[in-house]
Amino acid sequence: MNAQQNVEQVQQLQRKNKGVIRLLYDHMMGDQQKPIWTCLMFNNAARPKAYFTMWIMMNQRLVTVDRLAQWGIEVEKTCVLCKNDEETAENLFIQCSFARRLWGRLLSWIGKQTDVPMTWEHFVQWCILHGKGKRTEAQKFKTIPAEGIYGLWMERNSRIFEHKSRNEDQLVKEIATKLLLEPLLD
Repeated sequence: MNAQQNVEQVQQLQRKNKGVIRLLYDHMMGDQQKPIWTCLMFNNAARPKAYFTMWIMMNQRLVTVDRLAQWGIEVEKTCVLCKNDEETAENLFIQCSFARRLWGRLLSWIGKQTDVPMTWEHFVQWCILHGKGKRTEAQKFKTIPAEGIYGLWMERNSRIFEHKSRNEDQLVKEIATKLLLEPLLD
């Protein structure tokens, strides 16, 4: 089917309050389900670069060492944050001892005393459970995964490319400062 036929079909289906572009997009995308984690993205008070990084991570597209190795690129496979395990997305953001301490500190900062799950699938479900809805606690909570993932990703990149490192206390203070001051600067 060519583009002209797509446009003609969509124009035949055009309904009120929906533009042709939206209908064309819906028609071309077909019947795809929305990811379950979209509730974490909308109305998220995190900085745009933080929730964009989380969006890339949720789509499993961050270029971690394990992905580079799959593409045939030779790189050091050890996690630069914990220096123990091989770097995978799951290790870097959840299983790494540095990441676990960071999550613990961020969660205690907002008054949540729970353990972060150890697998990516459980982590996503856990984030949805605590971040879904319009309650103040949910709105506050969903900034934490976005800013935490962004902070860990930037710390990883800083260690690899700039040979600079911070401990989790410094990183938590930076994230907390961004969360507290960013709304005041807007």
